[in-house]
Amino acid sequence: MGLSGTQQFNAMNGTTPTTATWSVNGVQGGNSTFGTIDSSGKYTAPGSFPSPDNFMVTATTSSASGNASLTVAFPNDNHLGQTPPIKLGTTGGNTTDSTTSGKTITCCSGTLGSLINKGGGLFILSNDHVLDKSSFGATGDPIGQPGLVDNNCNAGTTVANLTQAAALKPSPCTTTPCTGAAPSNVDAAIAAIVPGMVDPTGSILDLGPAGANSIAPAPPSSTLAVAANVLAANEGVAKSGRSSGLTCSNLQSVNTSVSVDYNSSCGGSKAFTSTFSNQVVINGGSFSAGGDSGSLVVTSDTARPVGLLYAGNNTSTTANPIQDVITALGPFTIVGGGDHTVSCDPTATASSASKTVGASSAKLSTAETDRVNAVKEKYAARLFANPAIRDISAGASADNPQEGALFITVSSGTASLPAVLDGVRTRIAYTGGSTPRASLTAIHAAAAIQEAHVQGLMAQPGIQGVGVGVSDDNPAEPAMVIYVITGEPHAPIPPIMDGLRTKIIEGDRFRAFGWGKETVQPLCSKKPQSNLINNKAARKLR
Repeated sequence: MGLSGTQQFNAMNGTTPTTATWSVNGVQGGNSTFGTIDSSGKYTAPGSFPSPDNFMVTATTSSASGNASLTVAFPNDNHLGQTPPIKLGTTGGNTTDSTTSGKTITCCSGTLGSLINKGGGLFILSNDHVLDKSSFGATGDPIGQPGLVDNNCNAGTTVANLTQAAALKPSPCTTTPCTGAAPSNVDAAIAAIVPGMVDPTGSILDLGPAGANSIAPAPPSSTLAVAANVLAANEGVAKSGRSSGLTCSNLQSVNTSVSVDYNSSCGGSKAFTSTFSNQVVINGGSFSAGGDSGSLVVTSDTARPVGLLYAGNNTSTTANPIQDVITALGPFTIVGGGDHTVSCDPTATASSASKTVGASSAKLSTAETDRVNAVKEKYAARLFANPAIRDISAGASADNPQEGALFITVSSGTASLPAVLDGVRTRIAYTGGSTPRASLTAIHAAAAIQEAHVQGLMAQPGIQGVGVGVSDDNPAEPAMVIYVITGEPHAPIPPIMDGLRTKIIEGDRFRAFGWGKETVQPLCSKKPQSNLINNKAARKLR
């Protein structure tokens, strides 16, 4: 969020709002340094830039407490026009990406993400659907800054020209055998820069470390990150994009198969769905929004490129692994420099502003609570025979909040406990030291199990993604992350599959347009254009 911005937090007892005492970084009500929070949970960020800029908001009730982290960012300037040579992470796109219906012009654009070097030439890297209009553009099309959406649907300054795009992967193929361009498994395109129009250092807005009152632009690292390693290390990630500026979070899953909706014309209805494999998914509904498409996702402690952002929904953001983009369009290198921090704590998250307070406070049905309690009574004596176990109670699963779990508190570093007992999930809390983390070896082993189940799960209409992440019920173990669509039916998902925990993320459909909530609202109004008088300018964000 930006300086002096506000964010409403809510304390929930299951699905029911509850009253709480609010604090920021342990100070009840907060203060001018951390930001303040009132009795209703409304947080107001400080007016000057703080360093560090990551804070913990805590809600405390009579029976439990819960935390949410947030990052205060310098005011988002990514949507503004720039004087060349421009920095990247900025508004832009194909200047022909508009449609006219009567007196209404609808225009689209996204983010000019980063600078690459291919064969000695410099190119802007972004998405196919930003630079090439979802493969409906033409080589040589002008790429403008600011984008049409931030310029009343007028073309901005031409800073590059479309050079190459990876064909969007169709799903399903409608012909036998499949015809047309070979699928590329990425949503990516590049545009040759106009000499002098783009900063040759590859600097991205707000990507530098925090300063006293601002965040400086900075190039990313020229060293690439590997998504599975980032997940195993619980390394934070960041991006700087047109709509939500600089945001930070962590990885939700890797090796993810995911289906994404596309429209074939600006402002049009859904035209096709592409299914991608081996994708990176980032946690949190506020990490990105429509218009951030094309942003470069980097590690927040080293600024190493992880992926190319291209879609999202109300809970997550999807990105192509950067090495897959290089394979599809390269070879090329990211124009960058040495490792450096980004202005956010590496463990900061852009997770939901609504937090369930306490491990056992989620509201479960009476039958589910009775089921968990029965398992607790059956196994309590045997579990307590382990001297490392401190407490056992009935609560809600963090991997699937619709299910109950046996909540077991143990000393850190103890032997693993079963993921389920008589069909009831176990949820492990570690005390007395650091919480164990699923290893890279375990994540790779989980990927082999996940790949055996992807086809069957993705064939169900209510499931839109399957990947590998870390269990929230036991962070020492990996999990198969299954993305289900709110309101659409699917077969029951067991708590484990081939010994691997399952983790359910529910949300609306992944799409490459119009998801999330942007933090800037540029003016769109009636404006004469060409020889049409009083046209309405309508904007759509990619």
